[in-house]
Amino acid sequence: MVPALEVSAEDQQHGSGPKPGALSPGVSKILKTWRENVTPGFGTFPVVVDSAHGHTIKDVDGKEYIDMISQFAVSNFGHSHPKIVEAVVDQIRKVALVNTSYVHPLYAELAERLNKKFGYDSIAAMVTGSEAIDACVKIARKWAYVKKKIPANEAWILTTDCCYHGVTLITMNLSNVKAENFGKHIPHVGPFGPTSGRLVRYGNVEDLQQVLEESGHQIAAFMIEPIQGLAGTKIPPEGYLKAAQDLCQKHNVLFICDEIQTGLGRTGTDLAYQHESVKPDLVALGKAITGGVVPMSIVMGKREVMEIIQPYDVASTYAGMPAACAAALAALDVLEDEAISARSQRLGQLLAELISSAGLPYVLEHRGCGRGLFQTLVIDEVPSKGITARRIAALCALRGVLCGNTANRLRFSPPLTISEEALAKAVEVLSGAFSDVATLGEFPGSNGLD
Repeated sequence: MVPALEVSAEDQQHGSGPKPGALSPGVSKILKTWRENVTPGFGTFPVVVDSAHGHTIKDVDGKEYIDMISQFAVSNFGHSHPKIVEAVVDQIRKVALVNTSYVHPLYAELAERLNKKFGYDSIAAMVTGSEAIDACVKIARKWAYVKKKIPANEAWILTTDCCYHGVTLITMNLSNVKAENFGKHIPHVGPFGPTSGRLVRYGNVEDLQQVLEESGHQIAAFMIEPIQGLAGTKIPPEGYLKAAQDLCQKHNVLFICDEIQTGLGRTGTDLAYQHESVKPDLVALGKAITGGVVPMSIVMGKREVMEIIQPYDVASTYAGMPAACAAALAALDVLEDEAISARSQRLGQLLAELISSAGLPYVLEHRGCGRGLFQTLVIDEVPSKGITARRIAALCALRGVLCGNTANRLRFSPPLTISEEALAKAVEVLSGAFSDVATLGEFPGSNGLD
C-alpha cells in the first residue's frame, strides 16, 4: 500500500489535482479480505462498490463515482432501473426458478417478443455470454453434420483475429490469443483457415474469401463481433459485414453475430449488425438483455438452423428462469419506451466531441466515433515516464470516474441513460488525469489492486 496522502473533500468527489489520496480505512480493510480470499478475475481496481443507481456508483464510504463502463456494457439502462428491478422482485415473490423441463409463461412471452422484434423464428436462453457462444458452436456443428453433411469431426467454426467470445475452454480457442497452461483446447475452432492456416484478419474481406474458397466445404460457420469490444471498439470497414454474409451464403456457411457486448442500444442501434443490411443465421445476446439485474443470455436463430436442436442438446438449469425473463421483458420496454438506441447515438456524438475538445495528450487513436456510447482511446504508453492506460484509469477512479482498461486502451461504455452533465464532468476528470499522470509516483490502483 502506498503511503497515505491528504486529499480534500472536493477531490474525493470528482476532483482533480496532482496528489491522489490514499484509500480509506474501510476500503483498505475490505480489499485486504478480498486479496486473501478471492481468486483474481479481471484487472481489479481498488474501488469497493456498495450501491448504484443510474450512472452513479457509491462505495462503502459513500464516495460517488460516474460510471463510464457499465460493468463492460451490461447496465445499459442504468444501474437498478426501477422498472426492471420491480419486475424482477414481483416475479421472485411468485416463483424464482422454473427450468426448461417445465413451461413458464414469461419465457414463452420473451421468445415471441424477441422473434418478432428481430425477425427470427426461435430462441434458446442460457445464463452467461460464454454459454451462448458455446451453444452457437454446438448448433453450428450439428447443423453442419446433419444438414451440410460435413464428414464427422471435420466441421470448423471460423472466427477472426483479435476476437473475444469468452474465457471458457471452448471460447478461448476462438481467438488467436491463447491462454497457456490449460491443456488442449477444443479443436477446429478459431481464426485460421483449415487448409492453409491463413489468419483471417478482422475486417479483411480478402482473407475470408480465400479461406472460404479453399475450405468452405468443411466450414460450418463464420462467427464475428459486428464491432470488436475487448480489442478496443474496432469497427470493420463499411460494407464488410454484408460482404462476409454474401460469402457465407455462397459457400453454405452459417453467418453468426456475437452481439453480447454490442446489443441492446449500445452502438446507436438496437443491435450492431443493423448498421448494415445483414441478417445473421444465429445471433448471441447477453449482458444487457436484463439490464444487468439478473444473468441471462440468448441465442436467436432462423428456423432451418434451430430446428435441428433436440432436448438436452442446448440447456442450462437456470436458463430462461422467470426472474430473468421478467427483467428482459422490462428491459425491452425501457429500450423502446425511452428510445435508448437514439439516445446512445446522440450522447455518443457528444462524448466524441467532448474528448476531441479536451485535446488529450498521448492519444494515438479514438475509436468508436459514430457508434453510440461504445468508444475507446488507444494510448501511446511510455511506462518509464508513468504514462500508461492503467495508471490513467486508476487515477480517474481515485477522482470519481470509472472507465475500462485493457492493454494500452481506455474504454468508455457508460449507461445509455447517463446525463449530458455527467459525460462532461467525466471528460473533465479524464483530462485532468491525462495531465497529471506523468507527474505522479505510485498511487492506489496504478500497478494493481493495492
